[in-house]
Amino acid sequence: MVGARGRSFGFGSAALVACCGTVAMLVRAAGSPTGDIDLLGAAIGTSSFVVSAWGAWLTLRAARWQETDLADASARLAARVLAVEREARRQLLGDHDRAVDVRFVFRPSPAHSAAGADGGGSLAAVADYFRRLRPRRMVVTGAPGAGKTVLAVQLLLCLLERRGADEPVPVRLSPASSEPHVDVEAWLARHLVRVYQLPRQTADALVAARRVLPVLDGLDELDTAPCPGYGSRAARVLRALNAYQQGVLKAEVVLTCRSETYDALEESRVWAHDAARVEILPVAAPEARAFLDSRVDDPSRWSGVLDRLEREPTGPLATGLATPWRLTLAVTVHEQRDPATGRYARDPGQLLDRRLDSAEAVGTRLLDLFVPATAQLFPGPGGARFDARLVREWLTTLARYLEDNAATGRTVAGHRLSGTDIVPSRLWPLAGTRRPLAALVATAVAVSLAGTALLLGLLATQGPLLAPWPVLAALVILGMLTVPVWSLAWSDLAGDDHQYPQVHARPRALVQRLTAALVTSGLLSGLLAALVAGQNPAAAPAPVAVTFTGCAAALGLLFAVPLPGAPESSHPASSIRSHLVWGLAVPAAVSAEVLLAAAMSAGKDPGTVLALTAGGGLAGGLLFAPTLAPTGLWYAGLLLRTRRRSGRPLPWRLGRFLAWCYRAGLLRVAGTAYQFRHRELQDHLARRTPPRP
Repeated sequence: MVGARGRSFGFGSAALVACCGTVAMLVRAAGSPTGDIDLLGAAIGTSSFVVSAWGAWLTLRAARWQETDLADASARLAARVLAVEREARRQLLGDHDRAVDVRFVFRPSPAHSAAGADGGGSLAAVADYFRRLRPRRMVVTGAPGAGKTVLAVQLLLCLLERRGADEPVPVRLSPASSEPHVDVEAWLARHLVRVYQLPRQTADALVAARRVLPVLDGLDELDTAPCPGYGSRAARVLRALNAYQQGVLKAEVVLTCRSETYDALEESRVWAHDAARVEILPVAAPEARAFLDSRVDDPSRWSGVLDRLEREPTGPLATGLATPWRLTLAVTVHEQRDPATGRYARDPGQLLDRRLDSAEAVGTRLLDLFVPATAQLFPGPGGARFDARLVREWLTTLARYLEDNAATGRTVAGHRLSGTDIVPSRLWPLAGTRRPLAALVATAVAVSLAGTALLLGLLATQGPLLAPWPVLAALVILGMLTVPVWSLAWSDLAGDDHQYPQVHARPRALVQRLTAALVTSGLLSGLLAALVAGQNPAAAPAPVAVTFTGCAAALGLLFAVPLPGAPESSHPASSIRSHLVWGLAVPAAVSAEVLLAAAMSAGKDPGTVLALTAGGGLAGGLLFAPTLAPTGLWYAGLLLRTRRRSGRPLPWRLGRFLAWCYRAGLLRVAGTAYQFRHRELQDHLARRTPPRP
C-alpha cells in the first residue's frame, strides 16, 4: 500500500507539473501580453509550491496515523462487525432468531492444548467457555451441518456485545481468501480494508496492536481432498497461526473445521497449538423437539415426526435430522404457506415415508425441496417470483463451476480459482478462457478505436480546435489526469476482489471525500479556465467562471456521492457497478470538461460548445473504457456466453439474482464473495440431476 500511495503521489505530481507547464506554453504561444514575467518559471514555481504543499499534507497524515486512537478505531470496527454479523446470524437461521442449543465436548489435541478447557458446554454458554481459555484459542469441529458456523457467529456476537474497551474485535473471515504464502497480519489488514472499508493505516495499526481476533470459518474448504496432509493449504494456514504471536504467547484465534479434515491434519502432526478443540455433538431428540416447538406455528402438525424421533433415536429420520442445518431445512420446506390462503404447501408427515430409509435419503429429499420452497417464499425484485426451475438451473451452473474448480485446482493468471467463492467479477472463466478472451480483446480494441475516431472527428470538424497547442493541451491534460485512475484500476485488478472504492453512509468520510474531490476538480477547472483566457481573451469572465464551477461541482459529486444500494458491508454484486462508474463516468466527465474548455477558447457558439462537450464525454468514455473498466467487459462477455443454449445458463441480471439468493437464504456473504449457504447444498446441486416434476 505504501507503493500504491507513492505511485499516486508521483503520478499526481507529474500531472500538476505537466498541466501548469502546458498552460504556460499555451499562453506564450497565443501571444498574450506578458510584460517582464517569465511565465515558464512562474509555472514551474507554482507547480513546485503545489507539490510541496501536497507533500506536507501527506506528512501530516502520516504523523496523524502514528497517533491513531486505537480505542476509537476498535469501537467503530466493532459496531460495523456487530451489524453485519447480526444479519448473518438471522440469515443462517432461516430468517429467524431461534437456534438449536447444540452441545459440544472438549477433544484434547495430541499436545499443546489451551489451559482452562474443561469437559464441554453449549451454544448458549460458548462465550463463557471461551473466556476461560488461556490463551483464548479455540477450534470448533463437527460433522457437516453440525452448526460450526452458527456456533462461531454466536461466540462472535456474545464477545462483541460484552466487549471491554481494551479487548480485541472478533472478525470472521474465510480461510479460502488467504494467499498461498500466509502472512496473517497482512491477510487480516487486507480483509479489514476490503470488507469494512477501514483506511489501510488504521487496519495495520489495529492488527499490529492485536486489536483484531480472527475467526476463521471453514478450514476444510481450502483443499479438495477430504484428508489433507502436511503440504496442504490447510496445514500451511495452521502453521502460520501457530507462529502468530501476541507478546510471548500465541495470539487469540477461533477456527472452524470439519472433524474428518482436522483429524487428518492431526495425523500429519499439524494442529492449532495452545488451542482448545471442541467437537459439536449430534442433535438429540429432546433438543430437536425443543427447537421445533420454538420454530413452527402449529406443533401438532409435527407430532408424528416428534414421536418417531423419540421412538427411534438412532433411526433414519433421527440421524437424518441430527444437525441444525437439516432441522432448519425441514422447517423451511414444511412451513411454507400459500400467500393468499395460508394453506401449508407440504405435510411434515411425508418425512415418515418408509422409502426414506437412510439419513442420506432424508437429506436428499429436503435438499430437493429447498430451492422450490425458497423461490415460493421470497419474492424477487419488483414483487415478481422467480421460476423455481430456473433458479435451480442457474444455481446448478454455479455449483458445477465451483466443483470443477475444486476438483481440477485450475488457475488463471497465476490465481487459483476458488471452489467455494462466487465473485461476479471473476466468474468469466465459467464461459471458457480462449474464445471469450479473443472476443473481448477484439471488443476492447474496437471500443477504443471508436472513441479515438469520434474524438478526432470532433476536432477535425472545428478548424480553430486544430491549432497545435490547444490539441496538445487537451491530450496532455486528459492523458495525465487519467494515469492515476488507471494506476488505481490496475492495482485493484491485480488483487483478489476487483473492487473499486465505495463510499458508505459515514458522514465524516463523505465530507472528506467530497472536499478532496472538489479540490481536485477545482484544480482542473482552474487550469482549463487559464487555457480559455489564454486562447480567447475576449471571453466574458463571469460565464466562464460559472461554467467551470458547475463542472467542478459535478465532477466532485461524481467522486463523492455514495453508490446506490451500497450496504454497510459491500455485497459482492456491487463491485461491477462500482467498476463501471469509475471506469466510464470519470474519463467521460474529464474529457467533456477538456472539450468544453477547447470550444470556449475557440469562441464557438453555444450549440457547438454543447455538441463538442457531449461528444467529448462520449469519446472519452469509449476511449478509456477498455483500460479503466475491463472487468465490465469480462462480465458482459460472461453473460453473452451463458445463455440457455450454452449448457451453462445464467440470468441476464446475474448481480440482482445473486443478491436475491442472499436475501432468500440460498447464499451467504463471506467477506467479498458469495458462498452457498451450506456446502451440502453446493455439493447436492453440483452432483445431482434435477428431480422430475
